[in-house]
Amino acid sequence: MKAAKAVPVLMYHHVSPNPGLVTVAPQTFEYQMAQLAAKGYTALTADRFLAFLGGEAEVPEKSVLITFDDAYLDNYVYAYPILQRHGLHAVIFAVSGWIGEGACRPHAGEASAADLPACPNHRRCTLAIQDGRADEVMLRWAEIGRMEADGTMEIHSHTHSHLRWDKLHPDRGERLARVAEDLRRSRETLRQRLGRADRHLCWPWGYFEPEYLDAATQAGFAAQYSVAKGINRRGGDPRQIYRMVVKDRCGNWLASRLWIYRRPLLGALYLKLRGK
Repeated sequence: MKAAKAVPVLMYHHVSPNPGLVTVAPQTFEYQMAQLAAKGYTALTADRFLAFLGGEAEVPEKSVLITFDDAYLDNYVYAYPILQRHGLHAVIFAVSGWIGEGACRPHAGEASAADLPACPNHRRCTLAIQDGRADEVMLRWAEIGRMEADGTMEIHSHTHSHLRWDKLHPDRGERLARVAEDLRRSRETLRQRLGRADRHLCWPWGYFEPEYLDAATQAGFAAQYSVAKGINRRGGDPRQIYRMVVKDRCGNWLASRLWIYRRPLLGALYLKLRGK
C-alpha cells in the first residue's frame, strides 16, 4: 500500500434540494461521492485520521475525511443514504444542545420525495433554531443512533450551544469559564447518549482564541477542527486541523482539489498563491 503524505478534510453543512448558503444539492453530492468511490478513495474514521495525523498509523494514499457541521436533518434525509450506497463513511459534528427526541423520520433511501420531511435552507434552519423549533430542522438522537449503528456516520462535538463567547462575555476569565463549561456539557451529553468519551471537537463559527485550545485539551479533546484552509500532513498539529469547503460543483472540481491537497508541497504552494 502506498501511504498518504497528507489527508484532505472535506467540510459540508447541508445536502438539500433547497438552495442556500453552505448547501450542496443531493444530485451534486451523489456525483461527488460516486466520484470518490470510483477513484478508490478511502473515507477515514475520525480516530484513524487522528492516528495518521499523530504519525501513529499509515493510511492509503487516496484517503479523505468527510465532515458535516451542526447536524442538520438533511444530513440524515439526503446525505446518509447516498453515503450508504457508495460505501463511504462520514463524520457529523453535532451541536449537542440542538439534538432532539423522537422517532426516526424517513430518508431518501426508503421513501418517495413526497413523504420526506422538509429540509429548509440555512437561513430558515437558523430562524427555526432561534424560535425554539430546532427539532424541525436538526437531527434526533434516534437518527444519530441509526446512522452510527451501520457504520456510515459517526458523531462528534461541535460544542453544546454553538455560541460566540467572545461577543457575549467581554471579561476574559468569565469567557474562558463559559467555554470550559460548554465543552464539558457537550462531552458529557455525547458520553451519556453514545457511550464513549469524545476526542474530536470542531469549533463553531470558524472562531477560537488561543486559550480555547488549552481549554479543549483539558476537557479531553485530542483533535480540534477549524475552517481554515491548509494541508493536513502526517505528524501535523491535531489542535489545528484544516478543512476544505466543498462547493455545489460537479465535473472535476472536487477531484482536482483532492489531488492538490494530498500533496504537501504542491498544496502549500497552491494556498500561498491564493493568499491563504
